[in-house]
Amino acid sequence: MSYSPPLITPFGFENTSQAVIAPSKAAPTAEDWERHRPLIKSLYVDERMKLKDVVSIMSTQHGHNATLKMYKDRIRKWKLEKKHKEGDMLAILRKQTERNAVGKESSFRVRDQPVTIEEVFHYFKRKKNVRDEEAYNAPTPSDVSCRTPSPAPVLVAPENENHIVTTANFAWADLPDQNMAFHYAGTIQNSDGAELNSMTLSHANSVFSKERIFELTLNDMYNLISVDEAIPQSLSAPQTLLVPERLFLAIKNYLDGGFERGCWITDADGYCTALGTRSLENLDPDSDFSNLCVSALKLLDKKLLVEFRRILGKAFRYVEILIRAEHPRTLDSIISCMVLFKRNRCPEIAELLSRYIFNISTTVLGGEHLWTQIWRLIGMLEGESLEQVLTQLWRCTVDRFEEALGPFHLSSLSNNLDFLAGLRITKEESETHLRRLLVRCESESSIPNQQIISIMQYLGWNLIRQSRFAEAEQLGLDISSRAEEQRLLYQRTEALNLIAESQYHQNKRYLAEENLRYSLQLTISEWGRTDQYVLDLKIDLEAWLREWGREDEAERLKAEIEEVIGRDEIDEELEGY
Repeated sequence: MSYSPPLITPFGFENTSQAVIAPSKAAPTAEDWERHRPLIKSLYVDERMKLKDVVSIMSTQHGHNATLKMYKDRIRKWKLEKKHKEGDMLAILRKQTERNAVGKESSFRVRDQPVTIEEVFHYFKRKKNVRDEEAYNAPTPSDVSCRTPSPAPVLVAPENENHIVTTANFAWADLPDQNMAFHYAGTIQNSDGAELNSMTLSHANSVFSKERIFELTLNDMYNLISVDEAIPQSLSAPQTLLVPERLFLAIKNYLDGGFERGCWITDADGYCTALGTRSLENLDPDSDFSNLCVSALKLLDKKLLVEFRRILGKAFRYVEILIRAEHPRTLDSIISCMVLFKRNRCPEIAELLSRYIFNISTTVLGGEHLWTQIWRLIGMLEGESLEQVLTQLWRCTVDRFEEALGPFHLSSLSNNLDFLAGLRITKEESETHLRRLLVRCESESSIPNQQIISIMQYLGWNLIRQSRFAEAEQLGLDISSRAEEQRLLYQRTEALNLIAESQYHQNKRYLAEENLRYSLQLTISEWGRTDQYVLDLKIDLEAWLREWGREDEAERLKAEIEEVIGRDEIDEELEGY
């Protein structure tokens, strides 16, 4: 379907000849409920909105008209109730008592939401007619789960004098696919270092070729997403209280080595890059790898498991390029995507990625390389402690970038903005941080407009997450105007995407589609049809077309998406049967 952008401007002005399509007043079908189920859950459970507010938003912004009673029935059917049930609380109290008696700590979840023992006590304090003996006779409902929490990570610097992190073995070396990448080996030693160095993960061994490692990883990925039942958690990796300490020290030395030895430099565009990667001048871990992971999650949300596996495979293949180049943004980009997988209830994918990076690093860089040791240590973490430590590591990279480059260097700022977006804080708190950062940036006249635009862009998406769509649209218009004036094409395509998303949520269908297609056209013209951002935009547009009942157009777009994603070794293997 060919598309030509409007001759003047496609955004910000209602076309008086184009009426806004009113939401349907028909009662929602079962398919309607299932299509909107993720959004309803996000608003009601994750955003903790009142049910009447969810009803209003779904009706006015998504044309999903249903009564409050219908919503209550669905919430009950989907097991999303917020109110605690007596049977659940009694079961938790009984399990807590039993486990306390044998010295076990406990962590509880009800309908996949965490519940503290303080909440249980508060429940019984209000419900005064419950007898104590009932706690010991209560059966455990299927909605209640219990586990032993992982040990809290120790984040303080080690006091043991035997802990030594050495970086004396830094050396230049010629790697197969690049001229001058920095390649150093760091060693972590301590009194029980032999135990640490003997710990290995999965089948990580230099005996395996990288092709074999990728094949095994693809098989793991296929097995993870080819079953209908819940995926069991992997067996725990070796755990030690010293792992977080060593991990922070290893990452500090990795970052210090890159900056202090001149291996990482600022390029002509103002971004930090690795010395000797001229043949990879378009390499951008923060954009390319992250976009692949985001696109994969979108496909998973649509239950397109085959396409999810294929595009995730592309992201995994990209890892080797990043490892060889040792790009300064590789570490924080991979960490941010692991956190993203954890937050989107894909912990198995995060663990699979961690193992794969360790295996490939061992093969490409060797077992003594500091990068390999970092991922060996990350692989020893599990459960909630993994996400906690990953977040702290991410914060560590943000701080080190700011120390080395300054807070408003493009790479420092981009890392900081990604970190703010990934923090477990409220949307309102995130907005406050972004606005303060914007004021600081605007107050310094020496800072280029590109940095200001970057902050405004993140602020716009924050407003969308707060359902402040009109404000987000106006901010997007401002960003687009600034980007066009400064000839910042990528920033303009992102601004058009922001505008389109805000208009979509306001049911401005014509304008939303026009702006998304315009962003798509500009991106294809500059970077080609196989660019990862093109894929991300097409996935969004296809979902909109299906929601609007334009199935034929959506099917054509889906075919284009599948062509870009391509096939993988699993497809070829399945064809052989």
